[in-house]
Amino acid sequence: MDLRQMKYFTTIVEQGTISKAAKVLHMAQPPLSIQLKQLEDELGVVLIKRGNHQIELTQAGTTFYKRCLQILDLSEIARNEMKQSYQEVLRIGITSSNSALIQQEKIKQFLYEHHHLSYSIHEGSTYDMLDLLLSHNIDLGIVRTPFDSSLVDAHFLEKEPMIAIGREEFFYFKKEQIKDFKNIPLIIHQRYLSLLTDCCLQQQFQPQFKVICNDSRTSLIWASAGVGVAIVPMSSLSLEYDHSLVTATLKDKDLYTGVAFITRKNEKPPLSVQHFMEQFY
Repeated sequence: MDLRQMKYFTTIVEQGTISKAAKVLHMAQPPLSIQLKQLEDELGVVLIKRGNHQIELTQAGTTFYKRCLQILDLSEIARNEMKQSYQEVLRIGITSSNSALIQQEKIKQFLYEHHHLSYSIHEGSTYDMLDLLLSHNIDLGIVRTPFDSSLVDAHFLEKEPMIAIGREEFFYFKKEQIKDFKNIPLIIHQRYLSLLTDCCLQQQFQPQFKVICNDSRTSLIWASAGVGVAIVPMSSLSLEYDHSLVTATLKDKDLYTGVAFITRKNEKPPLSVQHFMEQFY
């Protein structure tokens, strides 16, 4: 197994068919099919289900695709580091609910003062950030509590409340706790499912989860559509959203979350990462 085979495999996945991938790779289809079969034989697993025009990944294929992307990314980073014209790259992973942090004035000043830096930004869930950090694909993860911090060094910022946001018809009466929304359809990020469920059960009611998604921006879009009330961290209001929506700050302390910077455990991060983190303290 080599980088060339990994490139072949990722191209097949991204193009959807072996024939399309062959065209992109400027090679004939039969040799590409042979390369795929050799790769599967070497790994001892089936990566792609046969029989359909559009390829379908097996579970092993999905996992291998993810690892291929990480390895190819690392190889590209290594290649760039060897070039004489190498420019220092700050590799950051960030979750959707934290993406607005870049708009802070201190960060804008940091970007201006460190014009020699370039940035490689990875977006995804908290679990993605932990995986990318431990596989050395990023040097800094910006995530939100709660999460398992046992495998990383975590640096926590001040916690913030959740807010409820939705159409005016959902806010006829004053609402300032999660129990005030017990009869209202809720839109939540998958990340906060257990947090919200536990809080509601402690208050002896079953929440009505209408939409469960994987991005705070998606929660705001569905709230704008009138499907229900989105429950998101307060900092999500820095994202683009429909300002005709009504918001309410929830006073439930159990729902407070905070931003956390994560770096590899017992490993001193690069100076550029340290300086970036210092802007938030």
